[in-house]
Amino acid sequence: MNYSAKQIENAKRNYNAFLQYTTAKEDSNYSVDPFEAERRAEFHNSIVSKIKDGNTELEKEWKLFFLNEEVKEDQKAEASKAKLAANKEASADILAPVKQMKKIGEFGKWLNTSGNPYRKQHFNKKYTVEAVNAFLETL
Repeated sequence: MNYSAKQIENAKRNYNAFLQYTTAKEDSNYSVDPFEAERRAEFHNSIVSKIKDGNTELEKEWKLFFLNEEVKEDQKAEASKAKLAANKEASADILAPVKQMKKIGEFGKWLNTSGNPYRKQHFNKKYTVEAVNAFLETL
């Protein structure tokens, strides 16, 4: 698999941050369950110790883990972009009246108003006729 320079850079940064020893008090779960936080810190520190002691198999495993996490993150972002584009394309004819009136910018501002029942459409780009008609009534 080919990794982008950005993926490699991010994976290196995350891997190097991972190689730091931790304490139980650094765990966000410490106040709820200090014993679990202690167990997790010991487990993490044992992995870090093994890697620093020269366990190349474990080092390779964790480097690949962070690379794969970067790939998953990029794939998720691409899928989200594709979904938004598909929603926008599917809503093109619904938005036609607003575009004809050259009020698309105002429509976006209106949608993104706090308390607007159609506000979700501003983010998922899946516009409805009801939202367009409600906007047109405000003009």
